Amino acid sequence: MCVAMLLSAALCYGQVHGMKRSPRKGNPTRVQTRRSSPRMATAWIDATMKDMTLRQKVAQLMVIRVPLELEGTRQQEFEQLLHETEVGGVCFFVGTAGKTLPLIKRFQNLSHVPLLVCIDAEWGLGMRLKDCFSFPQNGDWGMLPKEMDTLVYEMGREIGGQCRKMGIHVNFAPVVDVNSNPKNPVIGPRSFSDNPQRVADLGIQYMRGLQSQGVMAVAKHFPGHGDTETDSHFDLPVINHTTAYMDTVDLYPFRRLIEEGVEGVMTAHLQVNAYEREQNHPSSLSSRVVSDLLREQLHFDGMVITDGLDMKGVTKYYKDGQESLAALMAGSDILLLPPDVPKAINTICQAAESDPDLQKLIDMRCRRMLRCKYYHGCADLQPDKWRVPDKQDSLRCDSIVRAMRIVAETRIDSIVNDGIAKQAFPGCQILAMQNGRLLFRKAYGHLTYDSCAPAVTMNTVYDIASVTKMIATTLAVMKLVETGRVKLSDPLSRYLPYLKHTDKEKITIMQALSHMGRLKAFDTYWKKAKDADDPLASVIEQITATPLLAKSEYVYSDLGFILLGQMVQQVSGQRLDIFVQRHFYGPMGLSHTHFNPTEHGIDSNLIAPTEIDRHYRHRLIRGVVHDENAYVMGGVSGHAGLFSTADDLAKILQMLLNGGTYNGKRYLKREVIEMFNQRHYAMQGCRRGLGFDKPLMHSTGGSACDQASQSSYGHTGFTGTMVWVDPECGLIYVFLSNRVHPEAYPNKLAQMNIRTQVQSELYNALNGKTKGAGIAHFGN
Repeated sequence: MCVAMLLSAALCYGQVHGMKRSPRKGNPTRVQTRRSSPRMATAWIDATMKDMTLRQKVAQLMVIRVPLELEGTRQQEFEQLLHETEVGGVCFFVGTAGKTLPLIKRFQNLSHVPLLVCIDAEWGLGMRLKDCFSFPQNGDWGMLPKEMDTLVYEMGREIGGQCRKMGIHVNFAPVVDVNSNPKNPVIGPRSFSDNPQRVADLGIQYMRGLQSQGVMAVAKHFPGHGDTETDSHFDLPVINHTTAYMDTVDLYPFRRLIEEGVEGVMTAHLQVNAYEREQNHPSSLSSRVVSDLLREQLHFDGMVITDGLDMKGVTKYYKDGQESLAALMAGSDILLLPPDVPKAINTICQAAESDPDLQKLIDMRCRRMLRCKYYHGCADLQPDKWRVPDKQDSLRCDSIVRAMRIVAETRIDSIVNDGIAKQAFPGCQILAMQNGRLLFRKAYGHLTYDSCAPAVTMNTVYDIASVTKMIATTLAVMKLVETGRVKLSDPLSRYLPYLKHTDKEKITIMQALSHMGRLKAFDTYWKKAKDADDPLASVIEQITATPLLAKSEYVYSDLGFILLGQMVQQVSGQRLDIFVQRHFYGPMGLSHTHFNPTEHGIDSNLIAPTEIDRHYRHRLIRGVVHDENAYVMGGVSGHAGLFSTADDLAKILQMLLNGGTYNGKRYLKREVIEMFNQRHYAMQGCRRGLGFDKPLMHSTGGSACDQASQSSYGHTGFTGTMVWVDPECGLIYVFLSNRVHPEAYPNKLAQMNIRTQVQSELYNALNGKTKGAGIAHFGN
């Protein structure tokens, strides 16, 4: 589109004489300043532009990056750049409020024309200023029920208020990209949802909150960055959707926000082939996207801001200021972060010297920039009133997050109650802590599906099945390794002589812990052992006689942990249950954690029943281990048999998270825990640590939810149990149920992903690392 056509289109939308507002629903969202008269605005703009040179007008269109670590010579150089170029604005990306506020005041004092001060603070000033508050990211808000959308308005209002308090005029938020591609490397949790309507609804709430405080909201990244697999910071993403798809999905949130009066739109660096036929031509520099689509079709008459022009999605194809000229010609009002400011100004000025229409376009854009400044308080700066956010600001923000998290508890209730209603399990215990502080602790349902059955309490004792492998056997082996009694490289046959001269002679302790010993997953050894004089010996003999698998690959195996349990006894001289009781459970005060719990004074009425065994014991299983092999071995085995409660298990997990200490006493060395948490056979495709399960390495859908970090570890159990530790965010999680009651199949608990759904909600509530936000104490 030529300059004359751009100028004509601009005049049609009232861009010379002001930013005529788009029709909006509801009440206006902008705080009116003391200088809100259009006549006064025009007078200020005329006076400001009266003696401006072409170069100064061009510079007004540019917002430049405030460099990192701005001190000494670096600050002098930046201030000299401000003085020499007379740019229109600055944008802060890192620092503290305490250091940023004096810089804002100083930069404004140095500027002949007041600066438009911007920040990219999508989830609060804490995203950029480390001493300020950070809210959860958009994806967490998108999971709340619709009736809680007003919390997003409150978040926007608080962020806007803190910006205004510091003299910041523009926040580059909200992100209204639709999160339609899980492989997207740059959007993800920054998006509210994969549902366009949900994105629009919450984007409007955030926008209204910001603009209610006189701060410009900027919807980004137009025409939609949600379905890309390339980060435009590093290259130019290509989008091949049809115009019909774009209109229905990606453009929908932008259209809604424009209708509701959003004041700014940021254009993305994308190759959108549905709109731009020229290749390697970013949408931010395309008149077909900016002028034809955004201005004419969507009727947007606010400020169009480019994404950072220093991003490689642009600089790979445009250099020497040509990117800034192209963005201006395409229809942009603000040229954000030109890679070379003097060169960009020179390039535009040189093009305009022989082009009267371009000169008029620059005049128009400069007027729009000044009008934007006027209506956001730049004509009436009051630096003496600017302040950094204080404790009261943080308390208000924290109350919003707490309200959100209370709703997320509500979501856990919904997930669990739905599982109970669909008979995935009759009841459960859930407990979560973060860095030693209680987050969630609640019991649900009943011991059975009988309406008269006792309710589950936090004192209910559960058969934790294969969680025994981690909470008993792995702990015991860690202690033996720490004390030098065994080495991970030792073959099991060194301590279990009956493995010598068999195909299992060379299986090491490390291989057994990692399920890399070529051992069969399991077998019904109990069928033969139940009639033997010595059932335990019968099971061991059968395991010894079971041939190894042909391939050396990861196979989850009960057999290895049965052998590890026997090794603990041979090395220590104590049966596994006695060893862990003396070294861990007793000293830590775990009063409900036992093998064969009724033999240790646990009332059977406190124990959740498991399956009705129709093949072996011919009765309802309660108070004894559900696993038949563990039962025939006397209830004590390295693979199953332990009973416990969520409260007791949380103490073990906290000890591990603490690096081996609990209540001032050391139980394990930190380096031993870290060694066991490593994937020693990752190259062979084994995700597991030593005795610990871990997230899948290259995909989703494993034992833990997708948000769990790669440093996290835990275990699940067949009876419907799970424990997990995430050192990255300090989260421990326990889920205990008797989902095998009254029948083990079908496994609805796994089919419905109940355990990982609940875990995911906890991560949502924490926002991953909980930076800047307080912790809510959930549950009873």
